[in-house]
Amino acid sequence: MKVCQVRNIKIGEGKPKICLPIVGTTDEEIMEQLSSFGDLKYDLIEIRIDFYKDLYDTQKVLSILRDIRMNTVKPLLLTCRSQKEGGESTLSNEEYKELLRDIIPTRCVDLVDIEVMNSDYFVSLLTGIAHRNNTKVIMSNHDFSQTPDNDTLMERLKKMEKMDADIAKIAVMPQNKDDVMRMLNLTMTMNEQLSIPLVTMSMGQLGVISRITGELTGSAITFATGAKASAPGQIGVNDMNVILEALHHD
Repeated sequence: MKVCQVRNIKIGEGKPKICLPIVGTTDEEIMEQLSSFGDLKYDLIEIRIDFYKDLYDTQKVLSILRDIRMNTVKPLLLTCRSQKEGGESTLSNEEYKELLRDIIPTRCVDLVDIEVMNSDYFVSLLTGIAHRNNTKVIMSNHDFSQTPDNDTLMERLKKMEKMDADIAKIAVMPQNKDDVMRMLNLTMTMNEQLSIPLVTMSMGQLGVISRITGELTGSAITFATGAKASAPGQIGVNDMNVILEALHHD
């Protein structure tokens, strides 16, 4: 079984693990969103640091990450999504590298997101920084305009595995129902071929089904909303728990 263990969570085993995003722009918003998760049932948190208004102030970034870490025992995924992949970050590669070099050794986060479409050198450099500090890597690719052809998607997932990702992630935008079904089928195929856990989704309302069928297709994490969505098509965490339990099989 392909499992990536982060703290007490085994990603790739059983039901898809539910991840809630924090997308606050200020310290106050971030901590309010974390507090709002309260008694909700979920598995890990994604800190979308690209939304943070003080992203260019490393000391403030480190401070808010420490505050989050002190207030939850949940595994924390740090994501600084670039504008070219649908995020808010305008950091250069050099600036992102330096930010990760400052953050990762603090052990405030358990996983980091690295966009595979950067240069191989840059991806390898960041992955090495993470792994030397016992931090897991979710290697990702996001396409908000289309669902690329199967060969392209398979090539990208295989590249993530080759580049030493701990988890491979692809999110795409479907144009029709065929795109959604194609992504579901491709996920099942690649789940059999890859040696690492896989996370896939078709975004938007059209692709909602891809967020709930992970136990069938092999997608190991699903992103839900606890406070505010970080991508189109996310389902509320309470509804997500009901659906995943209804679809669960032993």
